[in-house]
Order: sequence, then C-alpha cells, then structure tokens
Amino acid sequence: MTRNSAQEWKDMHHQAGLQEEARNILRRQLVRRFGSLSERIEAKLNGASREQLEDWIDRPYEVEELEDVFR
Repeated sequence: MTRNSAQEWKDMHHQAGLQEEARNILRRQLVRRFGSLSERIEAKLNGASREQLEDWIDRPYEVEELEDVFR
C-alpha cells in the first residue's frame, strides 16, 4: 500500500467513524426524548449521510414530535 493509499484508507475509516458517532448521538437523543424508535426510524438513521445526521442532531430539542426531527 502506498503512502497516499494508506492515508486515503485512514481518511475513509475516520469519516465512517464520525458518521457512526453522529448516528449514535442522535439515536441516544431521540430515545431519551421520544422513547423507543420504530424500525422505520432506525432505517432512516442507518441510511442517512453524516451531513444529514449532523443537521438532525439539534432538532430533538426544537420539536414536539419525532417526525419533525426529519423535516
């Protein structure tokens, strides 16, 4: 593996870790605020990009209904 390839691999895994961390933070906030999550909501979280997850992270504190987090 060349140096550039190794760095690209590290960067890719670092980004994936950040995405998983954002997903876990949001999941914890949603469960704490709204209770257990449906399979549909879990699928939405699992399919979201890091940017979407980061956009949604503050919303549990701003809305009354779970569905409004994703609008």
